[in-house]
Amino acid sequence: MSARRLTSSRLLVGVLAWTLAWLLGGCGADKAELAGLKTQLAGLEQAQQQMLERLQLQEQVPELSFVISRQDITIEEQMFQPLLKCSGRLLAMGDEVPQTFYVDMLLQVEVPAEEFSAVIRQVFPVFDGKSQIELVQPLPVHGLKEKDLKITLRPMNWYGSNRIEPTQVTYR
Repeated sequence: MSARRLTSSRLLVGVLAWTLAWLLGGCGADKAELAGLKTQLAGLEQAQQQMLERLQLQEQVPELSFVISRQDITIEEQMFQPLLKCSGRLLAMGDEVPQTFYVDMLLQVEVPAEEFSAVIRQVFPVFDGKSQIELVQPLPVHGLKEKDLKITLRPMNWYGSNRIEPTQVTYR
């Protein structure tokens, strides 16, 4: 629910509370019943206000930038299929970095000589702005060297819906 809808529903609750109190007062309801209803309505309004404040905090998305460092690329020649292992350290920076969140990482590997292209995505937890990442991609043939490959490792999204633009990523 958006903050605007929650504010509108707060207004509606206030109007309904006033109307109910007016009707009950005119229908001969005793003061104890009216006081009880007013207490319940006050509690509901307070709970609704707290929900509105929490929702507004959640809707504020901090601006983050990301650094990938200690990037290491290893090709393991295994018996039936060589593997590319790409690892690195991810660092999130910004004014309000959440203590814990998740980052969707992309590893794209191309072997132009073999007309091979593959993409792997994996989600990694980030604690206190740091994460160790490692992705593995099977390669099409044995004997490849790092110079034969075009490798892209980058964060794509955080929290699932906050896209990370390439300009927000620095490589060291």
